[in-house]
Amino acid sequence: MKPVIVPVTAVVASMSSPPETLPLPAFDGFREAADACLSMLRARTGVAAWYFTRVEGGDWLVLAAADACYGVRSGDALKWADSICSRMVRGGPCVVADVSAHAAYAAAPIARHGIGAYLGVPVQLDHGAIGTLCGIDPRPVPMDLERWLPIVQLCAQMLATLWCHDVDLKEAQRRAERAELEATTDAMTGVFNRRGWRELLTLEEQRCRDEHTTAGVVVVDLDRLKQTNDSQGHSAGDALIQRAAKEIAATVRASDVVARLGGDEFVVLILDVGPTELARQAARIEQALRGAGVAATLGYSWRGPDRDLGEAYREADLLMLDAKRGRHRGMP
Repeated sequence: MKPVIVPVTAVVASMSSPPETLPLPAFDGFREAADACLSMLRARTGVAAWYFTRVEGGDWLVLAAADACYGVRSGDALKWADSICSRMVRGGPCVVADVSAHAAYAAAPIARHGIGAYLGVPVQLDHGAIGTLCGIDPRPVPMDLERWLPIVQLCAQMLATLWCHDVDLKEAQRRAERAELEATTDAMTGVFNRRGWRELLTLEEQRCRDEHTTAGVVVVDLDRLKQTNDSQGHSAGDALIQRAAKEIAATVRASDVVARLGGDEFVVLILDVGPTELARQAARIEQALRGAGVAATLGYSWRGPDRDLGEAYREADLLMLDAKRGRHRGMP
């Protein structure tokens, strides 16, 4: 039997022309990567709902969600103390195939919504924040769920890395935006003026929509500016305004937005915050002003998935006005 002789040119051609494989496109950023990762975990593990979250004070913020049964969405805020994850972070098991058989997890208020199985891991985010990657299912699942734990841990680390990178990128974008708006600052106080507030509110609302992040608005109205102007002169009134701006700016983070809308009204945009922490931040602002001898009335409102920042600002302003009217009605 004669050997088959293949021309060298044919061999070289076959080696240099492998079957064409289209390259995988890169993700646009954290949002797209998180959606793909959580969807993959849901499909592979059979666990119906997956979330990547961040803890902010008493709030449990949902950074990304793949949820087919509980209705939790990216951008939602839940109570951290109510969660199974808060118990897992304190030393509880990462995998529980039947939550009803684990007393501490079954006692978590969130378990009342019908959680049969749980798989979750903690992750370290930037600035010391804690996050979790977790999956829950309405029914108990077989014990081999444990085999997915290394994959879940790896996904958690990768998503944390991407999220921290996106946070750094977002901060750089904010610095650039605010440098461009340097001319829109209030000459007396150095904080943003009404025009700067409007432009930054629009930019941050778009960011909230694109990235499913959360924020809150605090409206601050000084109570005694007119009396100060009338009794002590406008220089004393100007000093009161400047003192108020200084205290507000010192109380919030550098990434938050402080603006003077004119006269005796200030407004603060608190970024990446849940409703519980927003209330605490408003209380800190009020306390700082009181400590500096500045009487003020505050209103605040949270921007979530069902309310944009413009609506939150309007509600905060109405709540401030209601509080001011109520205070005046209560005066003798």
